[in-house]
Amino acid sequence: MERAVSVVIGGILGNLYAVLFVVALVVWLVKMRRARAPLGWAYVLWGELLFYTVGVGFAYAGLMHAYAQSTVAPLIGWQPSPFEYELGWCEVGLAVVALMSLRRGSEFRLAATLAFAIFSFAAAAQHIAQMRCCANFAPGNAGGVLWFGDLFLPALLLVLAALARRGAQT
Repeated sequence: MERAVSVVIGGILGNLYAVLFVVALVVWLVKMRRARAPLGWAYVLWGELLFYTVGVGFAYAGLMHAYAQSTVAPLIGWQPSPFEYELGWCEVGLAVVALMSLRRGSEFRLAATLAFAIFSFAAAAQHIAQMRCCANFAPGNAGGVLWFGDLFLPALLLVLAALARRGAQT
């Protein structure tokens, strides 16, 4: 039983962005179903994805980078470094802004989205460079973090921001 619980917890934490993505979708569906005066599906989904995947996800990732370097760095194919602490607190800062954005309106959400997208696309470029130059195909470098967290998610948030803006103008 203890082993099963450990496997489940490890599976959730190892796929936290996907789990939080699903949580955001469920919360979005509930909010859209209960909404008396719809705010627009893109605006609501944008807020929920920012809150859960970036807010909660980056808070977890940041604290792991800052305080569990010996666990996190090898997953990326790197050695622990003092820069992990700095990266971690940058992620926590982005997390706080993303968490606050749920109740602060579209301009605040856009600022959080742009900061996250710039950070994520730059991280993706670095991950790809590491794959090309150093054959670094570690799961935290070439896996879901790259394809989902660093490419798909920021692109989706930017599209939702544009759709929410267009929806607000009509």
